[in-house]
Amino acid sequence: MSRLWQRAVGLACVLAVVLSVRVFGAQTRKGPSLKGNTKGHQEKSPAFDARSFANLLRQAKDGDRRAQTRVGVAFAKGEVVEKNPYEALRWFSEAAGAGDPHAQHDLAMMLFLGVGVERNLRLAAKWFEAAAAAGIPQAQFRAGTMYENGEGVPKNYGRALALLRQAAGHGFAPAQDNLGKMYQKCEGVACDDVVAVNWFRKSADQGDATGEFDLGAMYWNGNGVPKDLTKAAHWFQLSANRGYAEAQRLLGWLYRDGIGVPQDLQAARTWLLKAAQQGNTDAQNRLGLLYMQGQGVTADDAQAAVWFSKAAEQGDGYAQANLAAFYQSGRGVPRDLIQAYRWYRLSELSFARRVWSDQLGDLANMMTADEIAEAQRLAIEWRPHKVTLAEGEGDLLE
Repeated sequence: MSRLWQRAVGLACVLAVVLSVRVFGAQTRKGPSLKGNTKGHQEKSPAFDARSFANLLRQAKDGDRRAQTRVGVAFAKGEVVEKNPYEALRWFSEAAGAGDPHAQHDLAMMLFLGVGVERNLRLAAKWFEAAAAAGIPQAQFRAGTMYENGEGVPKNYGRALALLRQAAGHGFAPAQDNLGKMYQKCEGVACDDVVAVNWFRKSADQGDATGEFDLGAMYWNGNGVPKDLTKAAHWFQLSANRGYAEAQRLLGWLYRDGIGVPQDLQAARTWLLKAAQQGNTDAQNRLGLLYMQGQGVTADDAQAAVWFSKAAEQGDGYAQANLAAFYQSGRGVPRDLIQAYRWYRLSELSFARRVWSDQLGDLANMMTADEIAEAQRLAIEWRPHKVTLAEGEGDLLE
């Protein structure tokens, strides 16, 4: 391995570790497709067969708004009938116009996600507000987050707090978690980590993955509670078990280094893989490092390159530098100085500062002017590939 390669990958690894030591609470929930505790949710309607659906459809055509809502859900989910978002939207619109709050919520959901209709945040906010006024906690939460984030409505922390408090009062865990974040980030209220912890705990105690992660972050940082890495790891573990990618990523790192948990490289690989498969770029980069170094896995440069590439293509600056170093030395991939130059340059753009001047200078000394121009062109034309998980029809009420 060349000294240049060691220096490049080594620095990228150090930067990644240094900037990951601080653990913050998860970002405010921005999308209403997020699942959460459904306390306060009406009982789900029992499953039905073709005959019972025919009866329900007859009632819907006769103007029964509850039947219209249930028919809309059936079309949205493909229950008994073929999945048809346009029919779902039609029935939700009928029932929402007649004043059914569940249909108002579901119509707002489809407008927010752009399912069966062009995405319209302003109309989504209107219908969420209507359902919220009827006391639907899911709608109170979603309308609250729209005011918090300024989506479809002017940003208004006061209104957001009022709606989130209503939903939290119904025991809706995602709203409790968002309230905690607002106290943590001083959004419309005075900063108060103790109050934030109380809201995170209410959410976490109901099994909300984001609430569990955020409570773990408070123990990690010692905000509002005494610093306790073991308790932090406990809450991260619960959140990771529920599939929360950021918790899985962090748990993998903790197992790798034995922080708050016994060191276990096999467990580190398992959790990093789970997060990486969900598109978490830091987990993808760290998984690449495990394969590069043979930690918890058989050393495999080709696999390391695969994971570096996945993260690099999404815009992770550390992975871009690691991939560049691989191309520079021909480790795990064919040696390619143009690609090496390109990824070092993109890494610098990710960091918005010169980091790889020595590497780029050394490469330039080995490349022709045409090769450098090609590498620069590739860097300029590159666009990040963002992984988005399917949101389906969202969390519909029946």
